[in-house]
Amino acid sequence: MRLFKYLHPDRTDVLREGLIRFSSPGALNDPFELKPHVSALMPPGCIQSDFKRKFPDLMADEYAKLPAQLRASVSFQAFQSLAEAQLPRGLEHLKHLEEAVLSMARRMMPQKVEEMIGILCLTESPDNLLMWGHYADSHHGFVVEFDADSPFFNQRRGSDDEFWYLRKVLYSERRPSFVLSEVEDFSPFLTKGQDWRYEAEWRMMAPLSSASKIIGDGPTARHLFEYPRSAIKSLIFGCRMTESKREEIRRVIGKTEGYANVPCIGAEVDETRYRLIIPRAGG
Repeated sequence: MRLFKYLHPDRTDVLREGLIRFSSPGALNDPFELKPHVSALMPPGCIQSDFKRKFPDLMADEYAKLPAQLRASVSFQAFQSLAEAQLPRGLEHLKHLEEAVLSMARRMMPQKVEEMIGILCLTESPDNLLMWGHYADSHHGFVVEFDADSPFFNQRRGSDDEFWYLRKVLYSERRPSFVLSEVEDFSPFLTKGQDWRYEAEWRMMAPLSSASKIIGDGPTARHLFEYPRSAIKSLIFGCRMTESKREEIRRVIGKTEGYANVPCIGAEVDETRYRLIIPRAGG
């Protein structure tokens, strides 16, 4: 399988330096990026039922902490009756506490995700007019064709590793919703809105802390990761790319080890239809 990355014409550094950006979700153009809906901390009633189950042991522990003189004057049965009378109020307080923690989790989780996780976004399509317009400077840029079978795209360290391998993005009308205690993997983070379906996206996620090079700091920092040049199969020049930029890229390809067999292809405007012609694309 081969996948593609649209780039601005100024991003020839990707070819020259062998570094590609994994973007923080906050740097991407979708405000819902990696923000599934957290419906609850635990299944409904789970916290309350767990508290009720442990309540007798809690009472026994608290009673045992009372001074011996007080225990001599107040029986455990009396202490138990008093505590049980306060149980409804305690459960209501527990409910409010659960809601407060859930609200805090909903605020903090997206922030932590943006600080920790980087995304490499690729696509199945090298000839999408909207993507050429949005991500390749209105056809002045270029597209890198990657070999998705390269070991670079499958670096998982185990079956439970959520990083370092390609996964296809799903598209839905509704945001994924999950209970925090029941999350088993990153599946809820691989769904985007239907409006993005045209991007036919695949992505690989990695810890931003593993970046080979970081430019800047804070939310606007650029995290660059080294990739093997052998993973590139071809380059596609935009139909509006200047001849000077084409020559610049050809020079980089010609003098950089690892690019000897990478063809440079020029996208062309179809004479009769609203589409691009890309000779030998994927060939």
